[in-house]
Amino acid sequence: MPVGDKQKLITEIIGSVIGQKPQLDKSFEWFINKHTSDHFGKWHSTIDTIFRNLNGDLAANQSKRTQCLECDAYFGGEYNFIFEFDEHQHFSSARLKTLELYPSELKLNFSIDEWKGMCKLYKEKADKYRKSKTTTDFNFHGGRTAQRAYLDCFRDLLPQQHGLRPTLRINEFEVEGIYANNKESCTRIEKILNNKLKF
Repeated sequence: MPVGDKQKLITEIIGSVIGQKPQLDKSFEWFINKHTSDHFGKWHSTIDTIFRNLNGDLAANQSKRTQCLECDAYFGGEYNFIFEFDEHQHFSSARLKTLELYPSELKLNFSIDEWKGMCKLYKEKADKYRKSKTTTDFNFHGGRTAQRAYLDCFRDLLPQQHGLRPTLRINEFEVEGIYANNKESCTRIEKILNNKLKF
């Protein structure tokens, strides 16, 4: 099953399990493609340190055209969280570096140790994924991979600063063997949610 289709399926199943229709076009004024102290608040020094450790070009970052970012899905109401589906390319060396710089008091709806372990396991494959791609603020070989890791941090650091619950992350390896929205799949996803959603 193509990764994009798998993401849509898992999003649909989560909606079935919690009885909440996902919003796929949700945007937030604070969820943009550059880091600012106004948006990040107490986590601004964290994201700035992460950006510099990824060899980002700060001048290029701050001067590029501001654009709203997209999340994979948003579940509102009593749930009020962003959902992100992490494919193998998210488990890169750059992502491992960012996770190692997360403050210990940051609340997460996924196991940071598990994500670090996945990075160590899949980083060679992830680092090769579209390795030639560059971006304005990561203008070097592998720059798109670094930008992906940087922007993944936005999804972990920003929501709680703006009244949302911690972002829910599910990776493709947790849901192997799920190919349809049926009773068995809902049971599997429900177990994952019960383990991750700490509210």
